Amino acid sequence: MDIIRVTTTQDREKFIELPRKIYRNDPNWIAPFDFQVREKLDRAKNPFFMHGWAQEFIAVESGETVGRILVSDDERFNIENNANAGMFGFFESVNDQRVANALLDEGARVLKDERRRDVVFGPVEFSTNFEYALLVEGFDTPPKVMMPYNPPYYQTLLETWGLEKNRDLFSWYFDRTAIFAENWRPIVDRLRSRYHFTVRPFSLKHFDEDVKKCMTVYDHVRSEWWWGSVSLTQEEIQQYADMLRLIADPEMVLLAESEDGKPIGFSITIPDLNEAAAPLNGSLTWLGIPYLGALRLKYRIKRVRGSRLIVLCVLPEYRRKGVAEHLILDTFDFGYYKRKYENAELGWTDENNDKISHVLERVGAKRFKRYRVYQKEL
Repeated sequence: MDIIRVTTTQDREKFIELPRKIYRNDPNWIAPFDFQVREKLDRAKNPFFMHGWAQEFIAVESGETVGRILVSDDERFNIENNANAGMFGFFESVNDQRVANALLDEGARVLKDERRRDVVFGPVEFSTNFEYALLVEGFDTPPKVMMPYNPPYYQTLLETWGLEKNRDLFSWYFDRTAIFAENWRPIVDRLRSRYHFTVRPFSLKHFDEDVKKCMTVYDHVRSEWWWGSVSLTQEEIQQYADMLRLIADPEMVLLAESEDGKPIGFSITIPDLNEAAAPLNGSLTWLGIPYLGALRLKYRIKRVRGSRLIVLCVLPEYRRKGVAEHLILDTFDFGYYKRKYENAELGWTDENNDKISHVLERVGAKRFKRYRVYQKEL
């Protein structure tokens, strides 16, 4: 078995194609679009590479690709968290401990000897501003958009190599049976009147200004999240803003403001693009015609019945004042009654964040899936 440092287009395509082999018999896996994976790995298109470093590897045995891994190093992460850590992500492997060990050994060697890091975290794609964590509970349903998915045996592969739990993260599930509107609406309205805040959708005319307002809230609350969070660069903010313009409904991107117009909270909910993308198998080519799949995807997005609440942030001084509940209530009102969404997933929350867990339980959410972030000293 050879562990090959990916440097050629041919090897990168093997890196991208491997998951189709790993998940070929898994009915819950949703293939990511190949072009999106290529853009993530493209040093000229991914803004992470303006401040970070990464390297892909593939494991090849008897001419067959049997595993892959990417290791990354982000100086911003280490400065902001007073750490000396590297990351591993994009991990995929056949169910063979030899393959996993070889990939993780090589990744650890590069981080330790070439990058001079003394601890590794993962799975993390580049940094914690991208997809991260390993699914350890909740394999019976497909993942929502931008949520990780993996075979159950990955937990054994990683822990046998020596990785230990850093922390767990939870996602939460809402459906029509959990609607709390009639019970909570009078309470939320009373709190809003008492504390004089408003909740409104993003303005398409002033979209960039509303994004900046959200970022002021995000920057205040980010430090409360697990220590591995890292600030977004302006280029990364712009990338996420462009994504929202493309896929989000402005009525489900909400901003809470105080009486004097100060941003105090926001929430972002997007349609579950995985539901729409599932039949496309990661390609926009359909019936042999390039980009015909894009038309099919656009058609299917309008019929999506699931959604994901990807961000819910409220300033500390405005918690327990109905702001978070109001954001969720307005999201439900529009999503359930106007867009006819049947379910939503919020993900994720830190296992130690009891405050947000209690809010979600009060409004009818059920803990849905568990994810784990690992670490190991090198």
